[in-house]
Amino acid sequence: MPDSADSRTQGQRLARLRRLEAFLGAGFALSLIVWTALTHTGALDALDETLGAPVPALRSTLGQILEALALLTHPLVILTVIVGWALYSYKRRMRRLGLALALAALGIPAQVLLSWAMARPAPSPAFTDSVSAVVPTYPSAHVTAMTLAAWVLVTLIRAHRRGSSLVALGTVLGYGAVAGTAVEQWLLGLARPSDLIGGFLLGAAVANLALRVGGVESILAAWALRRRPREAPERRVAIIVNPTKVDDLSLLRRRVESEASAAHWQAPLWLETTPEDAGHEMTRRALAAGVDLVIVAGGDGTVRAVSSELATTSTPMALMPSGTGNLLARNLSIPLDADDALRLALTGDPVSVDIIECVHDGGRERFAVMAGMGLDAQIMESTDAGLKKVIRSGAYAVAAVQNAGLEPFSASVSLDGAEPREQQMVMALLGNVGTITAGVTLFPNASPRDGQVDLLLANPDRVVDWARLGAQVLTGQEMPGFTLARARRVRIEADSAVPFELDGDTAGTTRVLEARVLPEALRVIAPTP
Repeated sequence: MPDSADSRTQGQRLARLRRLEAFLGAGFALSLIVWTALTHTGALDALDETLGAPVPALRSTLGQILEALALLTHPLVILTVIVGWALYSYKRRMRRLGLALALAALGIPAQVLLSWAMARPAPSPAFTDSVSAVVPTYPSAHVTAMTLAAWVLVTLIRAHRRGSSLVALGTVLGYGAVAGTAVEQWLLGLARPSDLIGGFLLGAAVANLALRVGGVESILAAWALRRRPREAPERRVAIIVNPTKVDDLSLLRRRVESEASAAHWQAPLWLETTPEDAGHEMTRRALAAGVDLVIVAGGDGTVRAVSSELATTSTPMALMPSGTGNLLARNLSIPLDADDALRLALTGDPVSVDIIECVHDGGRERFAVMAGMGLDAQIMESTDAGLKKVIRSGAYAVAAVQNAGLEPFSASVSLDGAEPREQQMVMALLGNVGTITAGVTLFPNASPRDGQVDLLLANPDRVVDWARLGAQVLTGQEMPGFTLARARRVRIEADSAVPFELDGDTAGTTRVLEARVLPEALRVIAPTP
């Protein structure tokens, strides 16, 4: 862990960053209010008259160039770009950044409302019929939009963990574009100096508000704290990545390296999974290297492979949710935002959770979330991968409807070595946690720290039975008509081989599925329960 002096220094820098952001936000907002009042009362008319622009002729070369530039910097163009980046960031699990960008985009509609309220005409009618013109003119729509665009540019550079020189270049280019836009609107006779300043103040106030609501610490903290520790860090972290689950590996690497440096870790050991190995060999390599922490950036299959290797060792695992289900992360309340999850991984404390060791016809494996035979495995098998990318967890619901008429199978069930009981079922589900695929809560009382595995046996052969199962899913409450049990060891033996799954991944077919709890065998970095 970083020493207390370094921790205090980091805390002080973050506190200064928060105070500066709050001061700037309040300052710009107050300045906008005062400036708007002065404009409304006519107190700035003398300034506008003194700095009136020499409007170029309509068809002159300069006039056409300025019109073209005004079209490129039109607020609708800027709004489209900002919204696009907000959606892109959210999809890439930079959710706080996506929220901040979405709030920044609202600054453009806010400008429209304020301009309608002020109803200020353009100082010159020469270019008011241009498609690039926006009237009324206070505050300047173009300058508001470009101020927000410049803020977005610099924020994206920082959030993507680029170097200080690129941040400086982005700042110069961004605010140079703001100044250029102001000059262009002034020369076209579409804005007075007071309109331009009002537009800048509105853009700056909205930008600072967006950063505060989005979370200045999450978005900019790693960039702000990018200073080398006074002493060489001793701790080392490995990150095991499933490259098919990460859209931008270079961005992920920069984020991990930046956060690791800020949290006083050595340069990360980077290990990528392959189609043949979901993470077993990579985890063994990390353990052989003596790392102090293993971060997993992948789907549930990668998490299962890594957790099965780390179980019964002292090395903790941390999660950067990157898949569709993210089952273990959701059940342990690990943030789905990539930056929040990474910061928790590098600074949080481990909790001990159970892991389940199971034996099936094909061998012996471990799982952390769930296993099942019958219907749920068939749903996993039938879920369309392409549809999962489009509607995500909704694809499981589509597959469930397609398999609603599955024939039941017979199996004997034994709990903790007791006499087995024969039952008919369409599904046998074992849960180490309460919430499973698609956010479905089937085990309301399950806990990964109770030393037991929960069992659900279902054979819904009537409409009312399916309704009860649906009610249990929707309400998270136990419903009559299903066999629910808890045990340290469960053995299920079917009369014929049926499909089965582990942690949401289909694993073939089996007649026998025997599960045994390994209490508190896995250490996971998670919020304190």
